[in-house]
Amino acid sequence: MLRMILRRLAVGIAMLVAVSALIFIVLRLLPGDPVMTRLGATPGISAETLAQLRADAGLDDPILTQYFSWVGGLVRGDFGNSYFNQYSVTELIGQRLPATLELTVISMVLSVLIAVPAALLVVRRPGGIVDRLVTTVSTVGMALPSFIMGVLLITVFAVRLKWLPSRGFTPLSESIGENLRSMILPSLTLAFAAAPLLLRFLRASLLEVLSAPYIRTARGKGAPAGRVLVSHALRNALIPALTMLGLIVGYTLGGVVIIEYVFGLPGLGSLAVDAVTKRDYAVLQSCVLLISAMFIVTNLVVDIVTGILDPRLRLGKGRG
Repeated sequence: MLRMILRRLAVGIAMLVAVSALIFIVLRLLPGDPVMTRLGATPGISAETLAQLRADAGLDDPILTQYFSWVGGLVRGDFGNSYFNQYSVTELIGQRLPATLELTVISMVLSVLIAVPAALLVVRRPGGIVDRLVTTVSTVGMALPSFIMGVLLITVFAVRLKWLPSRGFTPLSESIGENLRSMILPSLTLAFAAAPLLLRFLRASLLEVLSAPYIRTARGKGAPAGRVLVSHALRNALIPALTMLGLIVGYTLGGVVIIEYVFGLPGLGSLAVDAVTKRDYAVLQSCVLLISAMFIVTNLVVDIVTGILDPRLRLGKGRG
């Protein structure tokens, strides 16, 4: 088990290094200049002043020098300063990270609460009316872009019914009730996009488990159908579904960028979108790297939990 954790950790670190290099290079290839974007149409700026500003920002240094300077700061916990307003990127991320984490956690909880009961419902009669209906709805949910779902929810619950706010965010420290009201629509938007993925995978896993010999034995002994489905089938079907859940977290983190912008949430996603428009390399590359790190850490935790819950994996690795 320890060997598996160390191996996964080494792979995760290697992936972070590769992602950091890829982000850094791709951003430098994009058109635009952060110094020119910062100055805008300010008149009377001489070429010498522009050159001095670029030198102060380190943009005149060789690419490798810029990269290793940035990575060295990351190791020390310093993400650098924004090219646009000279604020500390570490402080900017610290202010935006709680909203992103809250949105991701609530969305994943809602996804599980939607997918698990729906999967248990459809596997009772595979191919029946309910199964076909749920499969159709989940297919539409996967095909429909998340921002369109967000606009539909805003139109119904914020514009027409006026039950919930369409934009804005209230921190938990100010009001728990208002915070939850501001998070309902964006969380549901992400959950409606992620739940169909988990539902289809869990449905397939449940159908496979329900055909196993021990399920037939439990049924032959007269165990109630609900107990067989929940106590025997679901517990074993959830183990492989954990892997899919880790991938869905990455999918959700990717959707956070657009959803936060649509609903006006002050998270990493909206910060990244703002950094793109300003060509703020320091902020953008730090946001993307942090989101990638969250995805890698989540999958590492999922692998560890799966190894703990499934004794077959521990025994297999022990014999190996």
